[in-house]
Amino acid sequence: MDYHVRTADIYDLDAIDTLIHSPTVKWFGNIRPKYVEKAKLFKCYQTYRMVVLHRETSSMIAYAEFRNYPAIDALPSDCWLEWLSVRYCLTMPLSFLNTMFFNFCVYKSENDDAIASILRELFYRENRVWFLITVKNPSIAQPTYYVETFDDLEKYADVYYPREFSVENNFNTQELYIVYRFKLMRKITYRKALPEDNDDIVAIHEYEYPEMREELGDFYIAEEILRTDSGREKSFLIVAETENDCQEIETAVFIWLSTDIDIRFYVTNYELESFGNLVKTIEGQSVYVEMFNVSSVQAKNAACLFTSDALDDLSAMTILGGLQKNDSGLSVYSGGKAKVSSINGRIIEANYTSGSNRFFMRESLFSKMKYIIGKLSNSEYYISKELKSISVVYSAGMHPRGSELALDAASNVFVLKYIAARKDFPLERLFNSVVAMFCAFPDRDYCMMLISKETKSIRSHVEVLKYFMPVASRPSEVANPEEVYITHRSTIFGEISLYELQKEDVAVIQALAVGPSVSDVKSDGSFGSSTGSSFSYTSKINESAELKNEIEVITAVMKDVLENELSEFAVYTIRCGNSAKAARENTAIGFVVLRQFRSHHHLHYHYHLPRHQNYLNFLRAEIISLRLHPLFMISSDLIFRDLAMKTSYRDYYFVSSPNGHQFTNDLKKMMTVVEPNPMKKSPTTFRVPKEEDTLKERLNLTVHNFYQDHLIIYRHKLNPTKWFGNSERLVVIGFTDVAKAFLRQLVFQWNSKDHQNSETYTCLPRVQVTVITMPGVVEAEFDGIFQCPYCCNSGNCYLSFQNVSCYVRDVTFRMDLRHWVHFVPGRIDFINREKKFVKLENSCEIYYDTLLLACYKDFAMRTLNSRSAMAKNLPCNFVEINSRLKKLLLFYKVRAVLEEMPRTYKILVYGSNLQTYECIAFLTSHGVEPSRIVLVQPRRITGITAEEKLKNPYWDKNLQYILDDILIDSGIELVEDHDFVRWVEDDSFHFIMEVVFEHFPSKKQTSFECDLFIAFDEGHMAPRRKKLLKQCGIQLRKDDILVNEDFQTNDPNIYAVADAHPESNSQAG
Repeated sequence: MDYHVRTADIYDLDAIDTLIHSPTVKWFGNIRPKYVEKAKLFKCYQTYRMVVLHRETSSMIAYAEFRNYPAIDALPSDCWLEWLSVRYCLTMPLSFLNTMFFNFCVYKSENDDAIASILRELFYRENRVWFLITVKNPSIAQPTYYVETFDDLEKYADVYYPREFSVENNFNTQELYIVYRFKLMRKITYRKALPEDNDDIVAIHEYEYPEMREELGDFYIAEEILRTDSGREKSFLIVAETENDCQEIETAVFIWLSTDIDIRFYVTNYELESFGNLVKTIEGQSVYVEMFNVSSVQAKNAACLFTSDALDDLSAMTILGGLQKNDSGLSVYSGGKAKVSSINGRIIEANYTSGSNRFFMRESLFSKMKYIIGKLSNSEYYISKELKSISVVYSAGMHPRGSELALDAASNVFVLKYIAARKDFPLERLFNSVVAMFCAFPDRDYCMMLISKETKSIRSHVEVLKYFMPVASRPSEVANPEEVYITHRSTIFGEISLYELQKEDVAVIQALAVGPSVSDVKSDGSFGSSTGSSFSYTSKINESAELKNEIEVITAVMKDVLENELSEFAVYTIRCGNSAKAARENTAIGFVVLRQFRSHHHLHYHYHLPRHQNYLNFLRAEIISLRLHPLFMISSDLIFRDLAMKTSYRDYYFVSSPNGHQFTNDLKKMMTVVEPNPMKKSPTTFRVPKEEDTLKERLNLTVHNFYQDHLIIYRHKLNPTKWFGNSERLVVIGFTDVAKAFLRQLVFQWNSKDHQNSETYTCLPRVQVTVITMPGVVEAEFDGIFQCPYCCNSGNCYLSFQNVSCYVRDVTFRMDLRHWVHFVPGRIDFINREKKFVKLENSCEIYYDTLLLACYKDFAMRTLNSRSAMAKNLPCNFVEINSRLKKLLLFYKVRAVLEEMPRTYKILVYGSNLQTYECIAFLTSHGVEPSRIVLVQPRRITGITAEEKLKNPYWDKNLQYILDDILIDSGIELVEDHDFVRWVEDDSFHFIMEVVFEHFPSKKQTSFECDLFIAFDEGHMAPRRKKLLKQCGIQLRKDDILVNEDFQTNDPNIYAVADAHPESNSQAG
């Protein structure tokens, strides 16, 4: 029969209840579902709940439950292994990892073969499970409705009786039905590919990657097998064969392996130190040591980006350790008739004009602004680059040190060049193919996959990559380097087990908590020297304090657990090896610290979680700290499952706060991030509940205010993992509000009001999205450390508050898109629509299947002259607020103005919308005298009231009258009905000296001198971006991108989104 097996969800409850109570069904296992009410059926934890549907009729014919321990109430969940060893004489190697229990199954009598479909589906999902056990209890007299039937299961299982069983005296005993994986599953046979396999392999490629056949022809596999050159020995082509229903052998999988790898190239261009640099040593054999000069980069800590200390350090590094004052430029040269410019150290003759004289008074201000802008607008400011020498140690052989042959002989890696499966082959079984790869190279421990950025995703590669981890690339001159993924033999063959904390584990856990990434932190919290390191002192102090606090908390928790039997905390080490052996015989790869979570009811105020789940009140746990080697992330479900078996917790939470102490959870990417509520009520002030437990106070654990803090909540409810995402490469240009909302939709595409997916699966985003934006924009949006020195509550400060919908605001406040979305800083050079890639200036090419233009601006000058419009860098004292980065730059520019010209500065503001008044309020509350501000308002063309409300919700003329009166009363100079014409820069430097406006209707021009010009002109596209779009052939109408009703441009692969103009079928760029 043709059956479809899938995970049961909440909408299946009625059908399952009907099936269970149907008189024409058979069943076996736990009796609970037979008498429990429908609403409670899903409240008992099960690892898997599966339903079987008839493909033709879509009717439900079976329901099954599986768990990693038996449904025996009197038996503790983690004691079943001892129970089996005492009661039964079993010879198979059972373990917590390779065994699951088939606890319940109900099926229609005429569809008894549905059991086989259920068993196969479970084995597909659980590649490490070899044995499925069903426990049959002794028979007792009861109504027919409760009588179990094991005859159909016995067709696929072996029956085992307990030690006390006797045919004569004790035959009515408990029994075990054990299904062995390799008896049920079809056998897969691997062998070397032969030339006659060419057609079968090409047919597989035709389905998954037809471009390969188009490029290489119809016989490229046979040609590769029949090669006779020296490289043939390093290429291994393997086919996997299975037997179909007609007992015919079919080619199911094709694998292409290679040992041809340039180790020197990959060690130089990728971060491979933690993987032994892909070489090995042999105990007792001499070794070669080879030095490589490499560079590495990593994102800077947030403490050294936008904080006051970081910017003070930046200002102090401008020129000669600090900026000269205005009067320090006088020189004795030519009898005092010359000025010495601190810019480039040039001497400027005395025959200067009045305009240049005005600039000399602002030279120090210009230098500071230019330097800070140059740094904060450069991607290098946000990364730490380190030049270092690494030692590559490998076994010495017959070849001389440093030669390619010597490195090849010591290689500890092979490459998976390509893998593909037949259309009807279950992709989950490709794990078996990964096992076969390592069996083909028993002397090599690592397997690498190289993915070209130009190649589209292949379904078999996506499946196999679950067992690999990405490798970070080093800075290099290689154009468009391949993406490298790697896995280790232990990831595939090792058994993951959790062990309760023992005294000897304390030092192990402390070492794992420190980690290799902070090796320069000494035990006393100080730092060793780091040659060539560009980490700032502020960053190191911040990281050291966070690490020190986390280690202190973990140490105190371990002490409490070891000394207090009633401790509310629990600590487990995560180990890899043989789960049947003692903890000391397995390698420690991580640990977890947790306690009961009692604040779940507070989450409903800000987060979208199901209510009325009181049955979980005492079964929720909060993860305090979790460390795990990155190679074992794929085992997250096994780890949580084992943790639940040992602790009885069923619902795990991790709370991340940017404001409090930071704790590590290496598995948070494998947990479901809880989406904030899309709509919220007005915020209400709540006090943080007082911490009553003196132990927690002593531990310095963060007490979260769930009503006010911006928290990121991660959850794992022990449901099976399911990935949600797009299959094609999507590139987004811009990180605007519309882009944020769109990215949120992509990341949370699984979420719904009824929680159907989140209550059925552990929902994980897998989006192939790259966002291109200017350097610093993303870092500023997600920065939570900046504290305004003028404001008591930095969250309400203009620099941090976002006057947008909470749906957009929470994208940066209550989630971190950087976990799932790839952000690339840079300026766009051009867009190649034929080859479908975006070229960045002095950088890489980013390929796309779909390109989304979300690079509109909230504010842009619409009447700039051609020279100013096309300039790569605008004047340093010109400000347009289109992102939080621009707000932070404004803050430091204002501070520079107040420091350098405290008595003579002038700030010019241009605009009349709500954002203009917000900015002026910020200026006056952050040290600027109102009398030093000039507000120039452009003329506004008004229509009927309905049109005004439709066009712009940020402008109201009646409200404006009130605001203008307030500004005038405070001493701000107000100039009305003047449109911007141009600005006048210094002859030699990008610095605005004065701005020219034209009055309407008299057309009289007026100029204003200024030290800072802030503009809120309501343009939406920068002239340079407009020129770029024209060059690549995107159709425009003035400053708008023309799109259809689906936001599609004239190129079907390019879309544009922004604030729509209701009067035209166009989209603001």
